[in-house]
Amino acid sequence: MNKNKNVESSCRLSCGKYGRCMKYVNNNSLYFCQCDQGYSGRQCNIRHSCSCSSDSFCLTSSICLCSMNKFGRNCSLTRSVCQSSNNSCQNNGLCIPVDDRININDFICLCKDNFYGKRCENQITDGIYIELNEDIIQQVSIVFIHFIKAFDHSEHQHIRQIRKIKYGENTLQIHVKQQFHILFIELSKENYYLIIRQENFQKLNHIQMKLSSNQRCVSIHELINSTLQSYSYLHRIKYYPFLCRQYKQLMCFYDETYMCLCDLDRFSNCFIFNHSVTYDCQGNNYCENHGRCFQDDPKCSSIPLCICSDCYYGLKCQFTTKGFVLSLDYILSYHIKPNRSFFQQPMIIKISIAIITLMLILGLINGITSILTFHMKRTRNVGRGYYLLISSWTSICLIIMLTIKFWALLLSQMTILTNRSFLNINCLLLDVTIKVLIAFNDWLNTCVSIEQVINIRKGVRFDRTKSKQISKWVILSILSFTILTHLHDPFHRQLIDDIDIDEKRIWCIVQYSSSIGTFNSFIIFIHFLMPFLINLFSIIFIIISIANFHSTQERRLPLIEHIRLQLKQHKSRLMASVVFVLLALARLIISFTSGCMKSPNNSWLFLFAYLISFVPSMMTFIIYVLPSKTYKD
Repeated sequence: MNKNKNVESSCRLSCGKYGRCMKYVNNNSLYFCQCDQGYSGRQCNIRHSCSCSSDSFCLTSSICLCSMNKFGRNCSLTRSVCQSSNNSCQNNGLCIPVDDRININDFICLCKDNFYGKRCENQITDGIYIELNEDIIQQVSIVFIHFIKAFDHSEHQHIRQIRKIKYGENTLQIHVKQQFHILFIELSKENYYLIIRQENFQKLNHIQMKLSSNQRCVSIHELINSTLQSYSYLHRIKYYPFLCRQYKQLMCFYDETYMCLCDLDRFSNCFIFNHSVTYDCQGNNYCENHGRCFQDDPKCSSIPLCICSDCYYGLKCQFTTKGFVLSLDYILSYHIKPNRSFFQQPMIIKISIAIITLMLILGLINGITSILTFHMKRTRNVGRGYYLLISSWTSICLIIMLTIKFWALLLSQMTILTNRSFLNINCLLLDVTIKVLIAFNDWLNTCVSIEQVINIRKGVRFDRTKSKQISKWVILSILSFTILTHLHDPFHRQLIDDIDIDEKRIWCIVQYSSSIGTFNSFIIFIHFLMPFLINLFSIIFIIISIANFHSTQERRLPLIEHIRLQLKQHKSRLMASVVFVLLALARLIISFTSGCMKSPNNSWLFLFAYLISFVPSMMTFIIYVLPSKTYKD
């Protein structure tokens, strides 16, 4: 049995340029040469041509190792029994085709931990539920579970399992499939807790407990003094039976060879326990993007688990939040708990529902009142009225799109909404539509300010009819420009199923190349910051220009006094522009300085940054209608 590991430095075999020296797992003194594809021989020096299919592994010129759903001499024949569209295993079970020489249409299902049966059709409802405290959850992401089955005249059987602590949960669920006498959990290297001890096999129904410090198995070095530690090993273990009587609360302890339990008579019962097992996937890192790989058994492992680095997520850490943090998919998805009701969702989801609902109500009120105002012909005697009318319609569309986006995400992650066609359309079009509407609305507000500047500059020479004609072309041009600059986005989106050990999530993934990513960042900068800066400078220009005009007409007051009076008169517009700029800056700073959403713990900050981009579109009536005597009348 070979050991898939990095090259052994102690190996004396010469494996040449196309081989690596490897050690056998079941015989640490023997080595072999693992050859690259296309080479064979004891020293990997025999080159051969390969006729295997591209998705198979060419072992030698006459031996092909086929992928899961292929068979035949060259792995060129396809087996349909386990195709994704015809998966005969239920509840996300892994379908394994039976050897085609036995039965070409037969298969075996490898079930997820809480399911069993020929097709994984049955769910295990019984189990052990261990509540972990907050300190443990903050420090530990992976828990190792040790099942010990005792025998009188032979070595105990030791079965290991591995569990990932799900984000936002404080309960470790253990679904028991095999008989056992002793159950430990290992939170970190040699940090054991005794969970269950039973002399006879019993059916475990629903056991719920809270992990306490009394259950911790203590290292022998914490129990004995320096004198005993200086004794030889055989001399030292003679004192083990008395440790349980000396420490009344002690449940278990261990040394470098044994694990010892304190029985009811306060004597220690010890058995051999291998502490040296490593769980690092033996050098074969299944995880991507520098994720840490863990497996439950070095010789016969089930599916390995990945602990992702900052800014990465997914079963294999294959997805990233770099550059795309301001999207609800990345901010809220891990907080949404599948197969649970709304009342069982985390607080951030409940608060998000309340905020989105409030924004919908306020956004509709703002949009409808603004439309009623600018739909009147006398409010559209210049181009500004057309800009604000289209902006009012845009704000209603935008808040409706946000509401649809939020509820589609929530229902899909809760596995209530499963229609694949709808989810695909939602992934490809909804996010980019929201981006286009936000940018379009910001530019419309900017056009209002620019027209005011032109009006003041020209004074009585300002042509109202020409202003209305130009506004229609400007609106069409801005809409076209905004759509074209976001046209790349849908082509880089895809819907991906990410199936964890006992949890399935659907991700809408955006993957840009480096050049497209740079272009996308530039577009974000242009569309979010530039309109507000133009708007701010425009209102400052308007105030100074009007003040300068009045100072030439009324020389009894200095220019500074006229500027102060104009600031007071246009205070609401100026404050609105300042607020808009600050909102844009907050979003841009969070987006570009943080680089990514490192983990779901940062979600509140990014949720705030995401939602504030909708605020300007909800303030049309407050900013433009209420302060204006013309529009109010």
